[in-house]
Amino acid sequence: MKSCFRYLLFLLPAFVFNSCSNEIEVLADYEENAAIYALLDPYQSLQFVKINKVFTNPSSKASDVAKIADSLYFDSIAPMLVELDNGSVRRSIPLYKANILLKDSGLFANSPNYLYVTNEQIFPQFNYRLDLRLPKSNKYVTATTNMVRGIGTFFQPVSLGQRVFSIPPTGSIQILFNTGTNGKIYDAYFNFNYLEINKADTSIRTTKTIRWKILRSFRAISDKVSESVIQRIPSLSFYSLLINEIPVDLTVTRRFLPCSVEFIGGNLELDNYIEASTPSIGIVQKQTDYTNIVNGIGLFGARSTLFIDQVQLALPSKTTIINDMPYRALDFK
Repeated sequence: MKSCFRYLLFLLPAFVFNSCSNEIEVLADYEENAAIYALLDPYQSLQFVKINKVFTNPSSKASDVAKIADSLYFDSIAPMLVELDNGSVRRSIPLYKANILLKDSGLFANSPNYLYVTNEQIFPQFNYRLDLRLPKSNKYVTATTNMVRGIGTFFQPVSLGQRVFSIPPTGSIQILFNTGTNGKIYDAYFNFNYLEINKADTSIRTTKTIRWKILRSFRAISDKVSESVIQRIPSLSFYSLLINEIPVDLTVTRRFLPCSVEFIGGNLELDNYIEASTPSIGIVQKQTDYTNIVNGIGLFGARSTLFIDQVQLALPSKTTIINDMPYRALDFK
């Protein structure tokens, strides 16, 4: 997964629950059930919810059934996103079915790829509930999540005010930030953008991005209050990434472009899901099934994303890439 916060992989694992209120025995006699995956983000213009059938077919292999789109999607449902303020309903937001062609080919049918979408703005100060009824059984499926508030009030070494990122060739970089209320797990990325220009035909230009993870799954002590965090990362890892990801190519020259930083905080529901999905390090790779969907399976969680664009790589860092070995072979100008 590129990032558990930026892209939620919508999988349909075979869950069997035995002792929680959100029980579904997937391999029992057929019963209409739903798998739901969503990460709401108040700083994104669209909200996506993935809603699939949970299916079994004793007469066919699961891998064959998974390739049939009709086995994955409900014919008619009307999911609703409900905005809550201290438990009181402020408004109800309908979700509309859309064929979003973003899914890679693989075990499951990838076309069509239906998601439920809204472009209505959501807000970090409220909670949100997903409501729907299944078309045949009329079973009520619901889930509720809080939102991550206050993310991005402080993030160094890059901030909204000073959009310069200095990466020395040796030593380390200090990452400082404040966690947000309801935020439990954090990632951050530096997106290094550059332009490749064909030497034989300078009209052939390609923009490329190297994605450097500068903060990996940092877990706050508590999701109830904001805390100040200091992390250090070796700066050499950035230059090593350039060598590993950018091939030496004598037919092109390269130019620096403005870069960007993403700082992403996920709520406790997301962290619980990640923790439950991570295999243990023992001989028996036991995983604990987790869901916060009532009468369904999956995840209904939230994240908040601070995106800082137009970030310039500091001049000494550019000079290192242009002049020092072995980066000189990459031909940046």
